[in-house]
Amino acid sequence: MIYYLKKTIEDHDIKTLENFESDCWINVVNPTHKEIGLLVAEFNLDKNNLLSGIDPHEIPRVDFINEDIYTYIKTPYRNSKIGTFTLLIVMTKKFILTLSKEDVLSYENISAGEMKNLSVEQKSKFFIAILNMNNAIFKIKTLDIVKSIETRNIKALKEKDIDEMISHEYILNNFVSSYSYMNFMYNKIIHRLGLLKQDKDILKELMIDAEEGGNICETSLKNISNIRNYNMILLTYRLNRLITTLTVVTVFLSVVAAISSIYGMNIRLPLQDDGNAFLFVIFLITISWIIFIIYLRKKKVI
Repeated sequence: MIYYLKKTIEDHDIKTLENFESDCWINVVNPTHKEIGLLVAEFNLDKNNLLSGIDPHEIPRVDFINEDIYTYIKTPYRNSKIGTFTLLIVMTKKFILTLSKEDVLSYENISAGEMKNLSVEQKSKFFIAILNMNNAIFKIKTLDIVKSIETRNIKALKEKDIDEMISHEYILNNFVSSYSYMNFMYNKIIHRLGLLKQDKDILKELMIDAEEGGNICETSLKNISNIRNYNMILLTYRLNRLITTLTVVTVFLSVVAAISSIYGMNIRLPLQDDGNAFLFVIFLITISWIIFIIYLRKKKVI
């Protein structure tokens, strides 16, 4: 879908337009190939770069094509456990275009952020506000995952908890690479775009936030690794104890089975005519168990 939006300094809210106007914001959500072709034909945009904007594996970067600036950033899925997707921001002299698979720049997000106070005509500030809002979304998502990890009882993890932690680990690894790439991208924007000092300072703050976010993700990844190692050690210990118990029980039963088998044979045996033969067999089994238990105690098996 292609939405044409506009907000001037005099406007209180962003309004939706029926058609394109100069200095408007074109928000493209999950475009079809026909809509991509329309954008290329109407606005003379680069088709390959637009297609890269819907590629979930595209890395954050900035491309300068003629007088247009194509900025690719990563943003988290809101209701998914598969990491991030690509958001393309195209800044030209006549308009700003955003393109993505999911509507991350929804009206609710804009109304809650600083973009509601900006005019689309202030393209550089509007562009930086999008980056700032995206950083805020990353921060919220990162902290939610970190909180989920740190509030778990590692001694009572269930299978679904382990599955969720594996999912968190994948997302955090995705976030670490995204934060790293975005830091390089912010640095490039600072040095290549003719921004005001105030706007450069905002980007430098975004770089600091991205670095902190990456460090938080790496710390959480270490926590997940430690929890996984702890559970592996605990499971191995429990498995060894279980195997030891089963082995001891098997040996105990083997002693009974061996003696019972001998005295169950249809041949002449000692004490077969003795009325106390049964007690002798029980006594023999008990002595065998006692000797075996003493041996296991000495070897510290039990």
